[in-house]
Amino acid sequence: MAADNDMWPEVQVAISEKRKELTLHGSYISDRIEKNGLDSGIYNLTWINYLDVSKTCLSSLTSELGNLVSLTNLVLHNNQLAGVPKELSKLVKLKYLDLSNNKITNLEADISNLTDLQCLNVSMNMLSEFPSVESLVSLHILNLSHNSLESLPEGIYSETLVHLSQILASNNEISNLLPAISDLPHLNTLDLSSNKLTEVPAELCECPKLKELNLKSNKFKDRRFGKLVEQCPTKSVVDYLVNVLKKEREKSGSKKKTEKKKKAAKKEEKEIDEIIQDIIRIVHFDKTEGVSVQVTPGAASTRPYIVCCIVRDLDLKKSLNIFKHFITLQTKLHDGICQKRQAATIATHDMKSIKMPLTYDAKLPQLLKIRPLFKHKESTGRSLVATLTKEAEEMRKEQKRNKLLQGKELYPCLVDGDGDVISFPPITNSDKTKISNETTDILIEVTSSTNLDVCKKALDELLQGMLRLGVGATDETVTDYPEVGASEPPSDSITDPSLVKQKKLLVEQVKSYRFRWQYESYLPSKTRFEL
Repeated sequence: MAADNDMWPEVQVAISEKRKELTLHGSYISDRIEKNGLDSGIYNLTWINYLDVSKTCLSSLTSELGNLVSLTNLVLHNNQLAGVPKELSKLVKLKYLDLSNNKITNLEADISNLTDLQCLNVSMNMLSEFPSVESLVSLHILNLSHNSLESLPEGIYSETLVHLSQILASNNEISNLLPAISDLPHLNTLDLSSNKLTEVPAELCECPKLKELNLKSNKFKDRRFGKLVEQCPTKSVVDYLVNVLKKEREKSGSKKKTEKKKKAAKKEEKEIDEIIQDIIRIVHFDKTEGVSVQVTPGAASTRPYIVCCIVRDLDLKKSLNIFKHFITLQTKLHDGICQKRQAATIATHDMKSIKMPLTYDAKLPQLLKIRPLFKHKESTGRSLVATLTKEAEEMRKEQKRNKLLQGKELYPCLVDGDGDVISFPPITNSDKTKISNETTDILIEVTSSTNLDVCKKALDELLQGMLRLGVGATDETVTDYPEVGASEPPSDSITDPSLVKQKKLLVEQVKSYRFRWQYESYLPSKTRFEL
């Protein structure tokens, strides 16, 4: 360990205060690394769970990296790394690993021990091969884009990867895709654009959850299919593959009984999903009476992305715990797709308490005033963030929400027609518009500082979750089976998809726009729910 006078101040603070997070990036960090190398004292911070060393000239790490056994997040993007030490395999608690935008040619470390890993990003490197991912049973997202891979990793088609939802492998040299891709039960995004594919298996259409498929910039033998992937949405491409698969199977004859059962089960699941999806009714934006949110230039430069919609005719009293389940649903989405509010934040408001019009704005911390949820006294944005900062220091809570606003000159907020701040993302909502089990119409607001797509996905997930909960007042019960739509039923419990408990949800589009800006959206869109 370096002497105290040679130790970096950030490392000294981490030691003296037993901090669990250490973030080092920028030109001044890069200058230190270029002069004397990375401070070896970092490797003695065995208690930290978050380490970010990015945007530097860092070209190597020592075997002492294996000392950091408490790490759950390791971020090393935009450096000059040629590789990582094999001791990376000792970091068995890792959930998030980002090695993107380096110069890694071979990932020599054995990653099979990283069974808790949920997100692995090795994009924009020089990899020509990649180790097996079969043992990464917790993996949700795998990003291999912009490398030199000739095939997807071994084990990628394993049925053990039950959580794998995104495979991003654009701009490689991949020339084949196996029919076993359909064995991945939760794959919803597959990006194989700009590769060397000449054909894809028709079984790709049997991926039960596939919603986003990008096969652009490949030279397919089937010219009609090639034109389709360049110009048409995912649904059209999948429908084409459905017809191809049907013809192939008619030609080849009947399959084995086990294969038939598997196909029938997947078809049944798809039909059930379609029944549920078909009863989310989207009311299109009305130019004269529709609700709009104007995004100001200040908000666009602070936390730029926002999507909204209104859910009408809710019944949050139809059962004893349904309101509690609705709140729990939002919490789960914040922890999951919203990445503990790091990627996006969801807010819900009682429409009866909102005065139109709505403005998504940004204010100076000392001028932003809001009565926080479940509080009776108004606070400024500055005092509220200061309080949260103090709590974070006292509790040592990992990834506290207020860190998302550190260094911001303006704070984002949603303001109603009375001039009241009804939302201060990602910190809190206003007590003025809080919902209760008496609420019948809800304004849903999703914001993000990173990208619009994560807002859309979070909104979609929330609406689908609300549908499954049965919070709509216009539910129509076709059968008394209680579990369908609320959770996954036993595989042998449904024999006829028409006997599904149908539930309805009435959703009204809200327009978000920027004055004299290029961004305008009407969400949720009809196509996202396949109506």
